[in-house]
Amino acid sequence: MSDPRDILVVDDDAINRMVVSVLMERRHYRVAEAASGPEALDLVKDKTFDVVLMDLSMPGMDGLETTRRIRSIEAYGGVPVIALTAHTSRKDQAMCLEAGMNAVLRKPFDSEQVDRLLGLLDHKSEGPGA
Repeated sequence: MSDPRDILVVDDDAINRMVVSVLMERRHYRVAEAASGPEALDLVKDKTFDVVLMDLSMPGMDGLETTRRIRSIEAYGGVPVIALTAHTSRKDQAMCLEAGMNAVLRKPFDSEQVDRLLGLLDHKSEGPGA
């Protein structure tokens, strides 16, 4: 990754947002945070992020519905949306994929898991013509 990339961290828990934001900033991402689904939707209307990290369990609009709405925005058709969740049953993972998420990162996660996932995403974005 040569240029800093923009990442949106969506989580209703301030401590979780801070931890994820610090991890991403250490990886040279520019981080924006949203504390709710509606706040995330407001942010994505004004800016296209390179990656969205989405908590599933949020009051009001959960991460699944937020992802569905993000996917309805034309500019977000190919932007990776990664679930951040402690719920990792096969059913939960299937619901994430059906909602339009690209992958699931299980909480608590470690730096190596984040690096592997972001490496895969960066590799996919470096396809022909990139």
